[in-house]
Amino acid sequence: MIEIAGLPAHILLVHAVVVLGPIAGVAAIVYAVAPRWRRLLAWPLAVLSLLLVPVSLVTAQAGEQLEKARPATKLIREHAEQGDVLKYVSVIFFVFVAAMIVVSYEPIGRRFAFLGRLRENRTVRIILLVAGALAGVLFIYQTIVTGHSGAVSVWSR
Repeated sequence: MIEIAGLPAHILLVHAVVVLGPIAGVAAIVYAVAPRWRRLLAWPLAVLSLLLVPVSLVTAQAGEQLEKARPATKLIREHAEQGDVLKYVSVIFFVFVAAMIVVSYEPIGRRFAFLGRLRENRTVRIILLVAGALAGVLFIYQTIVTGHSGAVSVWSR
């Protein structure tokens, strides 16, 4: 089992996901609906959404190891299932955030000039901005559901 300073790593890593996940989700929503904020949010949102993928995967892995080391209850199994969903949601979130930023933020978009008219298509841009915002809502929701199920599994004993 992965440990940090004698504590199961999952207990510590989960805080990064629980705090940074909703922040990233809100940032994606703001990015999509407030064009004047895009210049300020593009890079932090891109980096944060990328960072959350490995953090979510490592947190889930540490949680699976903790689950094997302790007696698993029904609540813990439910939390583990929610954690598995969150791993996929973090990847989906990153993909939509990256696509949203590529089509809507010019300094980054210039590096993807090979996309040509696709980047210039207003309909594509709007669809990706809406999808990015919805991915943000999904990421916030799944983070809350997973965190809540974990808290219930620990504190309801």
